[in-house]
Amino acid sequence: MVFRRRQQRGFTLIELLVVISIIAILAAILFPVFVQAREKARAASCLSNARQIGLAFSMYCQDFDEVYPPAVDAVSGAWWEGMVGPYIKSGSIGGILTCPSAPSRAYAYSMNGSMSGKTDAAASNPADTILAADGAQAPRLANTVDKLPQAGPYFLYTYPGVGENMWTVPPNLLNGTGDPNATIRTDLPDTDTDSTRGLMRFRHSEGVEAAFADGHTKHLHKGASKLSQWDPVFQRG
Repeated sequence: MVFRRRQQRGFTLIELLVVISIIAILAAILFPVFVQAREKARAASCLSNARQIGLAFSMYCQDFDEVYPPAVDAVSGAWWEGMVGPYIKSGSIGGILTCPSAPSRAYAYSMNGSMSGKTDAAASNPADTILAADGAQAPRLANTVDKLPQAGPYFLYTYPGVGENMWTVPPNLLNGTGDPNATIRTDLPDTDTDSTRGLMRFRHSEGVEAAFADGHTKHLHKGASKLSQWDPVFQRG
């Protein structure tokens, strides 16, 4: 009796190359979608952080005669994060006070310096007054716990002698005159380096997640925030 050996046939080189090409094409199509979905999730988490930070500011005000915490305490040198920390659940480094898209798990939000130590009545339009937003993390500001780069305690946009040239129409920050509709220049550096200390860090689709004085939060696109949103002096007139 003669038995025929069953012929075993494998893939040819051309067939393998076709399969690999198809997989590569699918990966090229799907990878940006996955990255975008992941960033949307991080932005949502950051917005949630901003909401809790805004709520912490509000509770601090209620306990301290309607006065916001100073960005930096003149006596102790403590930053506002430490002062509102008791009002934030999981407020330690790596918690609410950092952004999931930030390179360091240390502090990643800065306070609006114009509201530092001010009463909540200082803002005539609280719904349009920024309290805190994504800030650039700087190695020179590394924390004392684990030496991680972090954001400065306040933004420089309304700091006299420094912030004037950061606006499309430079204001006079000493006497409070200027165009309230001027916007922050879009050509300022946008990195997590020492050169960007005190600037916003547009980590989320060219924007930041910001907390406002009335308690609401929203996404601010680069170049969209106005001088009147930063300095309450320019809300009057």
